[in-house]
Amino acid sequence: MSDTPRCRLCGGSHLSHLLCLDNLPISHYLRKSPQDPDPRFTVGFDSCQDCGLLQIVKAIPADLLYSEADTYTTGFQRPRHLDDLITTAVARQDPGKAIDIGCNDGTLMEHLGRAGYTQVVGLEPNAVAAAIARKKGYDVYTGYLDRKQAERIVAEQGPFDTLFLRHVVEHVSDLDGFFAGVRALLRDDGLLVLELPDVEESFERGSPAILWEEHVNYFTRTLAEHLLKRFGFEVCDRRSYVFGGGSMAFVAQKKAAPVSCALGLPDVAPMNGLLRRFAAGIERQKAELGGLVERARAAGFQVLVYGAAPRSCLLVSVCQIADKIDFVVDDRQDIHNRLMPGTTRVVRPLAEVANAAGGKLLCLLGVGSENEFKVRKRIAAAVSSQIVHVSLFPPRDTLQSIAAARETIHG
Repeated sequence: MSDTPRCRLCGGSHLSHLLCLDNLPISHYLRKSPQDPDPRFTVGFDSCQDCGLLQIVKAIPADLLYSEADTYTTGFQRPRHLDDLITTAVARQDPGKAIDIGCNDGTLMEHLGRAGYTQVVGLEPNAVAAAIARKKGYDVYTGYLDRKQAERIVAEQGPFDTLFLRHVVEHVSDLDGFFAGVRALLRDDGLLVLELPDVEESFERGSPAILWEEHVNYFTRTLAEHLLKRFGFEVCDRRSYVFGGGSMAFVAQKKAAPVSCALGLPDVAPMNGLLRRFAAGIERQKAELGGLVERARAAGFQVLVYGAAPRSCLLVSVCQIADKIDFVVDDRQDIHNRLMPGTTRVVRPLAEVANAAGGKLLCLLGVGSENEFKVRKRIAAAVSSQIVHVSLFPPRDTLQSIAAARETIHG
């Protein structure tokens, strides 16, 4: 058997190294004490020269990413678009039996119940999150999806009318085995509701915030539709949302059997150009943000990161500013007094930090851009300092934000 790595989407062997991130912590593992393990990894990103998919070929083992230490839940995100996504599915097919793959703490399942779905089941590998969903009264299986797991669920529950798959496929190393399970769970004309990160704007802006050691696949819209076609789904509807820096969603109907993985591959040239710009942009953002933090500290500013979710943690690590942070603030009570991954800084509520902040504060906003205006008002009301803000996440222009902050600091 050949040891040549192959693209997990098209099976091609023409993979090209794009970039490497060194010394990365596990971005969702907020330690309880400085003595807890804080393992670091080198993660390489390769692009397929046959289809264009950016991917992590040598992924961090799942048992390290999703260990018993994994207590990360997603209900705090409160996505505003869930009802629209569900309505799009219901417009195609009456609500019936649904399964939520990667259901986490059951937030989407609650929305499905309110939308009229008669039976809602979940599958979740995170035991802590699965337990929370069960406490809400849902039937939740614990584990990863493959054909064997799907057949077990169908034997107990019967086939499903609709399968929801929100922000899961980007984590999947074995797409063939996973989609064999997806197809086995659905009835012959069932609907698949797929949501993925929309990476293209982040690629254009050169934002490292789109990368995550858990995300082994980075789909553009073209590649997402190729993925669905390859596994025998016909796209009925498309949606775009601002959630999480941008997400794209598809409602697709189960049709014929999967097609050849090499059939109808998209033109790879535009993707290659986009990825080259992305890699160059990351290097620029690293230099610009690192330089700003250095200048701010030299000018007497303290540095605060607002938001301790994985995107913030990874960006802090990539830009090598972990040892230059004075405060980490997050509104989530469940992570207060834990350590931000890759740093020695404890996550605190804003009220606790407000009294410790000095006369000048550089605030790095690691929050959804749709919530920035609320966070800025909250900080201004709590902290009696000169405050300079920097937006870290697309669709905000981070380089423009850094330039404005630099001018204010030196003005």
